Amino acid sequence: MRVAAPMIGRMALLACLGFLSQELPPTGADGPSEHSTRPGGNSQRQAIREQIRQRAAKPGAMAPSGKVESIGNREITELQYASSDGRKIPAVLSMPKGDDPFSIVVTIHGGQGNRDFAFIRTLAASNRISPTVSALNEQPWGILAISYRVGNGALFGMEQDDVVAGIRFARTLPKIDSSCIGVIGGSHGGHLALIAAEKIGKEFLCVAVGSPWMTDPFVYMTGKADEPLLSQIPAAAREQIMANGRLLYNDLVRRSGLDAEARRIMREHSIETNAEKMVIPSLFLTSLADEQAPHLLVKPTFDELKAAGRDVTVFAAEHCPHGFYWGRDVGGVRIGRGAKTSEELAEEAAARADREFLPQVVWRRPAALGRERRKPGRNTGCAGVGHARRQRAPRPVPHF
Repeated sequence: MRVAAPMIGRMALLACLGFLSQELPPTGADGPSEHSTRPGGNSQRQAIREQIRQRAAKPGAMAPSGKVESIGNREITELQYASSDGRKIPAVLSMPKGDDPFSIVVTIHGGQGNRDFAFIRTLAASNRISPTVSALNEQPWGILAISYRVGNGALFGMEQDDVVAGIRFARTLPKIDSSCIGVIGGSHGGHLALIAAEKIGKEFLCVAVGSPWMTDPFVYMTGKADEPLLSQIPAAAREQIMANGRLLYNDLVRRSGLDAEARRIMREHSIETNAEKMVIPSLFLTSLADEQAPHLLVKPTFDELKAAGRDVTVFAAEHCPHGFYWGRDVGGVRIGRGAKTSEELAEEAAARADREFLPQVVWRRPAALGRERRKPGRNTGCAGVGHARRQRAPRPVPHF
């Protein structure tokens, strides 16, 4: 059965955000991730953490420059915003020049938190690393890339507050239409984007996530190798997910004091368990070849959303590895993998050539979007997703 390729997902992402879709550059791999399932995953995670630590330790790496940089018709600014406890979180803003109130997209990186400004910038400003981000910069909207903290109980805790505060910060920015905000996250950032959608989804219009990590903590942290869903994914992926999950679970038990309390926290923060709380349109970009956030582990979450009658669209690549949604060619899971295979390239070419999958969604003013959000079953905000599905229904993702 044919599967929608990653280029399709990005076309739908643009549709999700309510603008006229257009051809986008080829896809690639995600940036550094602490959830690696490649051979030597533990050593790779340690190396990545050390690399992040060294980058953050460089003079000025974690402090905003205080300058506004002009690139073409856009202005790039390094900022900080306050989280719920007052801690300053770094962010980078890319804004079109002009005085009109602009819509804004909040992007959330994957992997480990506490990222330096140079890294966060790759999720905001046009660059050679991420064609997806460069494509977003071609649209008439603002882009705010945010980060989140790591360690000291951040998981299931303050990292969520950091992201919620970042989305709310976007609403306060000058020249921004606070009624028209979309959120995009990949991997760990996809996890946090979905959490935010469940917590404060009525404060933004839609969410798009690439291979969201740990949608069900019980599978990742306490699942058994001989039981579904872990028994249904490749052995190498299963081993690394379980090894990392056990570490996270043991740390959670240590912090919470009791096994029962740890499990209560896991239920409270399970995206899958709380899926019905998410009321805004969502777009899931997954891959059957993803070993870090396998399609099979994400599927129950969007199935729950569909069962709850939510507006959800799913696109699955067939050959691309974790991180394809950012369109990177280097770094992350691409390390040690070499150039893209002919299958990956063919998948991208097929997506570009098959116009059936390219939804054409015309932008409508936020005032109209705000009214339509309250009408069940109608097109909403970046609900170009729903509009695209009704006019050009994408071929379905295989059911497993």
